[in-house]
Amino acid sequence: MAIDYTALGQRIADFRSKENLSQEELAFRCGVGNKHISNIELGKSKPSLESLVQIANFLNVSADDLLVDSLAHSASTSDSEIHRLLLDCNTLEQEILTRMVKELKAILYGLGV
Repeated sequence: MAIDYTALGQRIADFRSKENLSQEELAFRCGVGNKHISNIELGKSKPSLESLVQIANFLNVSADDLLVDSLAHSASTSDSEIHRLLLDCNTLEQEILTRMVKELKAILYGLGV
């Protein structure tokens, strides 16, 4: 299976934004140039394995979360509809929706579903 570098770059950009990091700050932390991070996020450059691991670590995500559509066996939920919905929320909205989902899950469990 080929790696979709555009999708990978978009996920990196989404996670970076969620962490309130600029491209410049992520580049500095990873020891690469700003333009390289920009090109990775645009799908124009392929990150090395070392860079991918550093990016994942600095963004507080797993490599699975970044490569979810390229892995045949991923435990990540990064490509799920609910995950994409949460990425579009502010912190308060995320907390409210998370509590609601937990309550709904408990109800379903109680119903034997």
